Amino acid sequence: MPSQKKLKKKEELQKLISDKKNFVLVKFERTSHKRLEELRRSLRKKAANFTVIKNTIFQKALEELININQSLKSIKDKFLPLKQNSALLTFDGDWIEGLSSFYKFTKDEKSLSFKFGFLDGVVYESTTLLRLSTLPSKQELLAKIIGGLRSPSSRLVYSLKFSSMRLVTLISQIVKKKGGEQK
Repeated sequence: MPSQKKLKKKEELQKLISDKKNFVLVKFERTSHKRLEELRRSLRKKAANFTVIKNTIFQKALEELININQSLKSIKDKFLPLKQNSALLTFDGDWIEGLSSFYKFTKDEKSLSFKFGFLDGVVYESTTLLRLSTLPSKQELLAKIIGGLRSPSSRLVYSLKFSSMRLVTLISQIVKKKGGEQK
């Protein structure tokens, strides 16, 4: 019979997964506590949370959540039973920023990697998560689009100004030349 402590942890994990909707399961090995705290601080800035979990408790919580959300069933089919140490990465807001922040941290800390993710109702494998984490954020994409839209118009304005400025320069040189001839 499971202990009350484990049942409580399972309920907390179920609530966390059902509230956040977007989560990634992460593998970690021999990572120091200090480095994990650095990761947690950097993720909090991006509205993401990092929680170390037990695999068996996650599996039991997921099995009960499948009754509520059938899209979680593909996680059970593809990735369970879990092996190696696991942590749950959850996102409050835009998940792409938290995902890219975690990816940047893993460049320095090789003991962390993706297992799988459940983002916007779709299950992603680790390779796809790696590709998603390298994508620019929504704000960066908007800035690039606006810059791209602004660029042709500013070039058009400059080219129109250039022709008129060239004409003005030519006329002023002709005036100077004729003014010099009359004297």
